[in-house]
Amino acid sequence: MLIFAAILAVLLVFAVWFVTATPGPRHRGALLPLDADGQGLAQRLKAHVVAVASEEHNIAHPEALERSARYIEATLSGLGYAVSRQEFEAEGVKVRNLEVALSGDAAEATQVIVVGAHYDSVHGAVGANDNGSGVAAVLELARLLKGFRPARGVELQLVLYVNEELPYSRTEHMGSVVHAGALAKAGKQVMAMLSLETIGCYSDAPASQRYPFPLNLFYPSTGDFIAFVANLRSRSLLHRVIGSFRNRVALPAEGTAAPESLADIGRSDHWSYWRHGWPALMVTDTAPFRYAHYHTMQDTPDKIDYERLARVVKGLEGAVRDLASSD
Repeated sequence: MLIFAAILAVLLVFAVWFVTATPGPRHRGALLPLDADGQGLAQRLKAHVVAVASEEHNIAHPEALERSARYIEATLSGLGYAVSRQEFEAEGVKVRNLEVALSGDAAEATQVIVVGAHYDSVHGAVGANDNGSGVAAVLELARLLKGFRPARGVELQLVLYVNEELPYSRTEHMGSVVHAGALAKAGKQVMAMLSLETIGCYSDAPASQRYPFPLNLFYPSTGDFIAFVANLRSRSLLHRVIGSFRNRVALPAEGTAAPESLADIGRSDHWSYWRHGWPALMVTDTAPFRYAHYHTMQDTPDKIDYERLARVVKGLEGAVRDLASSD
């Protein structure tokens, strides 16, 4: 019995380590003030959130959804990108994903890296943090990565999805399901997918962070960090991304690679790529486990911490460059 108990204890310790261990030290202490470039980035992020997510915008409010889509298209076109539309219908309403691509060579790339965020809001919510913050981050990544050439044979796609929220989540009308399905049909192989989902809320107050059990046993109770969430198959990707992020920016970051059966770890567009067996993760402020205005009409642009959001974007820029530079 003692030997059996010892084996169980060892297995439990290994399981905890496997799920929670991540490379690089966690940043601790006060954040240094942003430099001029960081301040400019924060202001641009704010302008994007205000433009995309100052009103409820979804299929129930198609005119507002269209305004958000047109702003995204105009912003990307203004940066010099050719914007691809992936159009489809949901409940008789024409909607679209929006995509720009950077390729590492003239030949057709077979390896794809996807960085995406959904631009629709849930019914009954403005959606500034969920998910104007993610949209703003993708738009600024497009600016920061302009002219970047991935490794040979690698294509980097920046995608803004429609219909992530209910009632379309995990249905054929979910934008990321449509996008992932088209990649699979074309014979592409996704080597990494990053879903930017609700990334603008942070707090230094004690007990400002909650978790679903059993994650509450292992992670901080102060909501001052950005989280990287993967399934077990995506653990290697998680380690590459969070390690690169921690090396690039002084902001607390936590990571977990957990079974998909764990509640809430699949609640965004990365789930659509897991369905095809591709490595994917969610970057998030943990949404309902920290943000008091989640899925409400109070989720407005004034609630976002744009300076910390700017730090997240700079860290993600570095992580994406690192991913796309290795073939």
